[in-house]
Amino acid sequence: MELCLIIIVVIGIHAERLLHNGSIEGRVSPAIASSSIIAVRGEDSVKVISNDGHFGMELQPGDWRLIFAVKEFYGNPTEKKVQVTEGKHINLGEIRLTQ
Repeated sequence: MELCLIIIVVIGIHAERLLHNGSIEGRVSPAIASSSIIAVRGEDSVKVISNDGHFGMELQPGDWRLIFAVKEFYGNPTEKKVQVTEGKHINLGEIRLTQ
């Protein structure tokens, strides 16, 4: 019984935290140029791997800097700033990487 109560409390805490996050998604083009996207805010960071160029992540509200890590032959990483708002979903559309 105590274990069930602990599990319910932990699930509730995580659900509450997710409600206060925002989300972003987009597509990297060309898809083979970038395999990972890193979101940085202060000392916080979140890294995701793109799936055929598509990516998405849940982030806490605030100003984030997205870094699109590129493969060696594609040159320098591309950066984009995005403001995440609580409970909002942001579609960044297509992010074109340059050589």
